[in-house]
Amino acid sequence: MFIKSVILNNYRIYHKRNKLDFFQDSEKNVFLISGNNGFGKTTFLTSLVWCLYGKLMVDVDEKYRREIYEAGGYKKYASSILNRKTKAELIGFQTNYDANYLAESKNNNREYHGKLEKDLIALSSFSVKIIFSDIHIPSIPCSEVSVERTFNILKEEDDLQVFIDGAESELTREVGLEIFIQDFVLPKEIAKFFFFDAEKIVSLAEMKSIEEKQSLSRAYSEVLGIKKYEDLKYNLEDLRIRFRRNSASEHDKRRFAELQKEVDQYKRLIEEYDGQITILQEEKLSKKQVTNQYQEKLIREGNSLTVEDLIKLKATKKKLEEEGEDLKSRMKDLLELAPFAITGIKMQEVRSQLISEMELDNSQINPFLINEKAKSVAIKISSEIEKLNLSSVEVEQLVLKIQNAIINSFTQENISDSSFKVLLEFTDKEKNEFEAIFSNLKHAYNQAFKQLVTEYKNNKIFFNKITRKISDAESKENDLLIQEIRKQKSTLDRRIKEIDDKLLLLSQEIGGLQREVAIKSKLISEIAKKINIEISDQAKDETAARLIGELDIFITNLKNEKKSSLEVRIKEELNALMHKSDFVSQVKVDIGQNIIDISLYDQRRQEISKDGLSKGEQQLYATALLKALVDESNIEFPIFIDSPLQKFDKKHSHNIIAEFYPKVSKQVVLFPLLEKELTEEEFQALYAKVNNVYLIKNVDYDHSTFIQVKPEELFANYKEMNEYVQ
Repeated sequence: MFIKSVILNNYRIYHKRNKLDFFQDSEKNVFLISGNNGFGKTTFLTSLVWCLYGKLMVDVDEKYRREIYEAGGYKKYASSILNRKTKAELIGFQTNYDANYLAESKNNNREYHGKLEKDLIALSSFSVKIIFSDIHIPSIPCSEVSVERTFNILKEEDDLQVFIDGAESELTREVGLEIFIQDFVLPKEIAKFFFFDAEKIVSLAEMKSIEEKQSLSRAYSEVLGIKKYEDLKYNLEDLRIRFRRNSASEHDKRRFAELQKEVDQYKRLIEEYDGQITILQEEKLSKKQVTNQYQEKLIREGNSLTVEDLIKLKATKKKLEEEGEDLKSRMKDLLELAPFAITGIKMQEVRSQLISEMELDNSQINPFLINEKAKSVAIKISSEIEKLNLSSVEVEQLVLKIQNAIINSFTQENISDSSFKVLLEFTDKEKNEFEAIFSNLKHAYNQAFKQLVTEYKNNKIFFNKITRKISDAESKENDLLIQEIRKQKSTLDRRIKEIDDKLLLLSQEIGGLQREVAIKSKLISEIAKKINIEISDQAKDETAARLIGELDIFITNLKNEKKSSLEVRIKEELNALMHKSDFVSQVKVDIGQNIIDISLYDQRRQEISKDGLSKGEQQLYATALLKALVDESNIEFPIFIDSPLQKFDKKHSHNIIAEFYPKVSKQVVLFPLLEKELTEEEFQALYAKVNNVYLIKNVDYDHSTFIQVKPEELFANYKEMNEYVQ
């Protein structure tokens, strides 16, 4: 397949009709389209995706899904595409349209009416047309296929035309235009690998979730040609079920028909629910956009708080009040100890008095009991002292000293002042309470008091701030404009909440129906196994069964073959592109039932974490993967790459230019930013493979166009154009 030409008409910045031609040359397969940022490189790439898939472009890239969501649905997204200069012309035309129409109606000028209608349609429409050559369609020889999609912003609808050699085809009418593109031109799953920018290539290396791997697996199945055999197998299995339905006994037929009817009903109901979900999602997107606009109006009017925000603020205020009361209570408890903290020296004196009184109490114990206790302790430790290898005299002297020390600690000798007076006479409970207060004052009181003061200050600051917010909001609630805006926004928010609830309910219903379909389908399969086949269908059934068995083996072998071949190709391509010698020693591709996973191993047979790779290395890995996939698929599709050398250093860039771009496809279209993403030196390395070259000229803010230049004059023309712009 080769893209022969692309025609853009009023598509975003491309005002009126703009055409690019690509001439096929096996020796020169690289095409360049370059322009400064904002001139329309990415817009051109997006136009190709839109032309082929329309609202289904959400399945090609998450970026398009996000853009359509943020626009408020596909119709609003598409309506925003019309070139701004053309839209201004449309507004001016509409202003005079009714008056001109009415004036000529009096003259019954049908020819003029027709011209007005034609002009109105032209100004309110934009289109993209792609002409393919070298395209293969089974059973239909052809030299070219054209796909043209037009959107009219007044009607808010697409118009798609597909012509084979300039005429409509019975095949396109039979299968439908969208399905024809999907089946015979470029499936959405495959498009993921042929429309790239630097960020998207890197994202290939960062796929981690099951959903991402499943999406990648579906694309691989398409690209590697596995899916068509799997679809054939499913069709044969369905054929065998139909044979049994036709040949069953009356009882089995009834049961079979009942189950099949239930399954069909469930499937139709699932489709209905899916349709409702699509409608609700579009409504939600639309209403979400409007409610955001109302929020912006509230901000402009000086009241950005929603009712929910106000309720939350009041709840926070109440919580701060409760916390403030708790802090006050704790502060009160600490303040009760403040006099003691202030008279710290006196507290120390009281404690010294208390210790002396306790020692005095101890000294008044019966001396005989003290002597007996001291002797008992001395006897217990004497056996341990003997282990110190002392003489018997030394042991005796040491034991005697310990015994005397114990006796002296409980005698009045510890109180040297004979005039000492007992002043406190605390009970044991009072002693413990005093010790607790003294310890608190000495070790924790100061820090606790400072911390509590800080918390109390912060509480008051936040409380006053929220109080002011609430007061400001409530003071503006009497503003009639704010009341109306808030009323409309609240109505929309309630509807969005209702939609969310309905979407959740529908999703649950679909989940339940899908489970029922699985159960009923299993019952159908079990009944089918028991049913005898009609003689006329028996040979067909046996053939179908044999083919299914052969397909199972073939698909398994094909997956294993593709797996081994991919492993070799990815390793070869990656080591060829990397500047590190033998960076990867092994590549392991796991192709499961629904997911595909790729692991890289270094020279020590340890897995290389893709997260640990630099962005440039990740892009090299994904580039090698893309190249291996294209080679393995034997599919000759054009490849478009935006910001092609964005994340590469000089060595990597040279490898990409020499090893990747000239070999990845028979038609490679690059969208570089000259002198930044593609230097003159790098261009010279690519020059021998360069075919057509276009510069995007920015006529004004709302108008860009394509200028074809000679490859050898590319940089000179680019510099001249930039000097003119400056």
